[in-house]
Amino acid sequence: MSDSVIHDDMNNKVVSIFQRHRRGEHFHFELEEGGEMVISPDGFNYVSLKYEHNNGNTGEEAQREIAVSREYLIKMMEVHHDPEQVRLNTYYVPGEKLEAFMLSLPQRPGTLLEVRQILPDHTA
Repeated sequence: MSDSVIHDDMNNKVVSIFQRHRRGEHFHFELEEGGEMVISPDGFNYVSLKYEHNNGNTGEEAQREIAVSREYLIKMMEVHHDPEQVRLNTYYVPGEKLEAFMLSLPQRPGTLLEVRQILPDHTA
């Protein structure tokens, strides 16, 4: 199984856990071996799962390769009060620049509305 498929499978499991949590199921449900549901000190829920690496790649290398191969659309709302106007700005951000973009958010005008992962278009 490729690292990308494993990554997608892990994402699906995490989404399922959060869906169960949102429906009111308690934290005391079984997670994968080595997995746990956690509340961060600032009050956000997250799921921590062990990543088993294979094919000679370390977990860190494989995750970085997957991350830089992704692309994102980031939507922000910019409100201008004179005249009353709302602008929706959608940024295209390649995976290798995602962290830099996210760190630049406090300097960008507007309010973050959405982060959407898109499939890269690598057709021949």
